[in-house]
Amino acid sequence: MTASRIDAFWARGRDEGWSGVDQAVAAASELVGKPVVVREEAFLAAEPVCGFVATLEHEHLIMISPTPSQTFRSFVIGHELGHVLHAHHEVSAQSAYIRDVIPDLPEYKVERAMARGLFENEFEREAELFADRLAQLIRDHRSRPSAFRGVFG
Repeated sequence: MTASRIDAFWARGRDEGWSGVDQAVAAASELVGKPVVVREEAFLAAEPVCGFVATLEHEHLIMISPTPSQTFRSFVIGHELGHVLHAHHEVSAQSAYIRDVIPDLPEYKVERAMARGLFENEFEREAELFADRLAQLIRDHRSRPSAFRGVFG
């Protein structure tokens, strides 16, 4: 099911000619059958993570660190969409165990404790490659390339 959902995502992006990440978020919401909500969270500015996704009963909540860079914002959202569409939340029993043992530990600290910020982790690598591919798809459908300044804010 996951592979067909991901294939449908890429086909839709190509066919619709997405020129921004918001179109990808809308498509992901439809494909996974529940809203994907993106929120900037100021508390993340002081953390060593740029974003994370929390899968809740009625939505996937992507929280990202505030940034003036639309390019960086899009890439972080793309990375988190990779986690959603690859259904990493369905195969990561370790984080559920940690939440059972320490129930009041925030989700992002659970993720950090599991070292999911390291790209040696298969899920992180898969999400990063997903974000790369999404960035390329979006660039291919823009009338002009991204501004270099937009990468760094």
